[in-house]
Amino acid sequence: MHIKTYPPLRVLSSIHQTTMSQLQQFGPVMAELYAVAGRKSFINGPLHWIYYGMDGNPDTVFTLEIAIPIRRAIQSTKFIVKELDFFKAITFPHEGLWEQLPGSHAQIMERLAEHNIPVTNECREVFLNIDFSQPEKNMTEIQIGVSPGKAQNRITPKKRLVPVYI
Repeated sequence: MHIKTYPPLRVLSSIHQTTMSQLQQFGPVMAELYAVAGRKSFINGPLHWIYYGMDGNPDTVFTLEIAIPIRRAIQSTKFIVKELDFFKAITFPHEGLWEQLPGSHAQIMERLAEHNIPVTNECREVFLNIDFSQPEKNMTEIQIGVSPGKAQNRITPKKRLVPVYI
């Protein structure tokens, strides 16, 4: 796991209210986003699935944003063009079947809880390699948003005197 800060990112995006048990229905949305952005060769990075308010419960309604980075703004009657804000996250690679992503998410959340690292309500899955014919070759980067503030129960180090050389 690594902590990274991602700069703002212009995307073509589709936003939905859904639950974990309904996620399979959004495959056609991905294809439509690729068709719109790819038609003009504006794709500028891998596909992002962004979850706002997902808590791991299969029945909790949350916001899903499916987004493709683009080089410049394009016109679309179906999708929106927007800029994602800076994003500070703990990252974790996931290789293989997407059906196993929930287990990877659970491992990350356990580690973050062990170290009292505060998280935000946003997490992302960035699909670095998509292989429908051999799903074991899929590569996904999981990004869990972390709060910029201090973690609770952290021991603050004592101030040290620093030598000054003149």
